Amino acid sequence: MLLIAFGGLAVWITTVNSQQFVQELEQKLQHGLAANLAHELAPALRHGAEGAPVEAAARDLQAVNPSLELYVLDAHGNLIAYLMGDKPLARQHVAIAPIEAFLGGAAPLPIRGDDPSEATARKIFSAARVDIGPAVDGHYRRGYLYVILHGMPYASQASMLHESYIVRAGAITLAIAVAFAAVVGLLLFALLTRRFRKLTATVTRFKAGQFDQRVADGAGDEIGRLGRVFNDMAATIQAQVEALKRTDATRRELVANVSHDLRTPLTSLRGYAERLRARLGDGNPDSRECLDAILNNADKLERLIAQLSLLSRLDAQQLKPSFEAFPVTELVQDILVKFSPEAEGRGIVLTADCAPGLPAVRADVALVERALSNLIDNALLNTEAGGCVCVGLVERGGRLHVAVTDNGRGIPEEELSLVMQRFYRTAHSRTKGGTGTGLGLSIAGEIVELHGSRLELTSRIGVGTTVRFSLPVARR
Repeated sequence: MLLIAFGGLAVWITTVNSQQFVQELEQKLQHGLAANLAHELAPALRHGAEGAPVEAAARDLQAVNPSLELYVLDAHGNLIAYLMGDKPLARQHVAIAPIEAFLGGAAPLPIRGDDPSEATARKIFSAARVDIGPAVDGHYRRGYLYVILHGMPYASQASMLHESYIVRAGAITLAIAVAFAAVVGLLLFALLTRRFRKLTATVTRFKAGQFDQRVADGAGDEIGRLGRVFNDMAATIQAQVEALKRTDATRRELVANVSHDLRTPLTSLRGYAERLRARLGDGNPDSRECLDAILNNADKLERLIAQLSLLSRLDAQQLKPSFEAFPVTELVQDILVKFSPEAEGRGIVLTADCAPGLPAVRADVALVERALSNLIDNALLNTEAGGCVCVGLVERGGRLHVAVTDNGRGIPEEELSLVMQRFYRTAHSRTKGGTGTGLGLSIAGEIVELHGSRLELTSRIGVGTTVRFSLPVARR
C-alpha cells in the first residue's frame, strides 16, 4: 500500500512537472511571437482595433496559424478587439501584472495570464506593446497585443495526449514496480518469518504442556537472542513444574497417610467416649455434655478424614467409577431424607423439584451421592433460617441436568472463580467461624468431571446460589 501510494504520488508529481516543463519550453520558444505579430499588424492597428484593415490582416495570419487567439487590450487590460477566433468570450478584462512581468523579462517562466474565453482559466501567452489608432492630437493609444499560445481546441487535445502518455507510462512503471516489490517482498518475508514460524511452533507445543521443547536457533541476531531467552525461560519453568510435581506428590502421600493413620486413633477415641457416656447414663449432666461435644467433633473429624481419603484417591487416579443405571430421583429423595433433620433444626425448607417420568442415569451411585451431599451441605451452611434449598432435575439433550439452588447469602463475584479451589473458604465463612473445610465443592467438581460434566456456579449477593451439573441418561 505504501509503494502504491508513493508510486501514485510520483506519477502525479511527474505529470505536473512535465506539464510545467512543456509550458515553459513552449513560452520560451514563442516568446517573440506577439512582437512579430505586432509588427505585421502595426499598420492596420494604426487605423483602429476594429475595421477592414485589421480584419484582413487577421485573416491572413489565421490562414498561416489557425490555432492562435489574438486579443487587443488597452493599457488597463480591458478587451478592445478579438482578432482571431470565434469562441464566445467569458470576460472582458485581463490582469495586467502577468503581462508586465512577461515584458519585463525578469520573472521565471512559465507565466500564465487570464484567458478571456474562459472564466477562471489561466494559460501561457505572448504579449507585445502596440499603438492603437486612430491618433488623437498626433498620439496613439497605448495597448497590448495579447496572444494565447495554443488556443483551447489545440491545447486540450495536446494536453489530453500528453497526459495520457504520462499517465500510461507512470501506470506501467508503477505496475512493474509493485509486481517486482511483491515478489521480492514475499521471498524476503518468507525467509525472515521462517524462523519466527519455528519459534511460534515451539512455543505452542510448550504451551500445550510439552515442557521439554527448546528452540534450536543459534544465530546472533534478534531472533536468535529471543530463542535463547525462551530456552532459559522454558528451563526455569520446567524446573519449577518438576518441583511442583514433587511437592504435589509429597502432599498427596502425606494426605493419604494422614487420613489413613488418623482413622485408628479416632475410632478408639469415639469408642472410649461412647463407653463413658453409656456408664454415666442420666447422671452428671456436665460430663455428659462434654462427652457429647467430643462425639460431635469426632463426627466432624471423621467426615474430614473421609473427604481427605477420597481426595487422595482422586488425585492418585485410583478411584475408578463403577457405572450403572439407576433412578437419580430416588437417590435425591434418600439424600433429602438424610439431611432433613439438619434442615429442620436450622429452620430451612429442603425440597425437590423432579418432573415425573425422568429416565435413569448411567453413573456411579456412591460418587453421585457424595457430590450431591456436598452440594446440599454447602447450601444449608450458607442459608439462613427461613430460607429454602431445592434440588431440581430436568432432562435435556440426552442428559439429566441437576441444579442445587438456595436463597442464602450468595457468593461475591470476585470469589466465584476461587471457591472451586481446595481448602478455599469464602471471606464470610472465615470471619463468621464457619465449619466448612473448603473441600466440598472441589471434590464434587472432580466427581462430576469423571462423569463428563463440570460444575457451573451462578450467584448473587443476597439472592442465592445455584450449582448445576449433568449426568448421562442410560439407554433404555
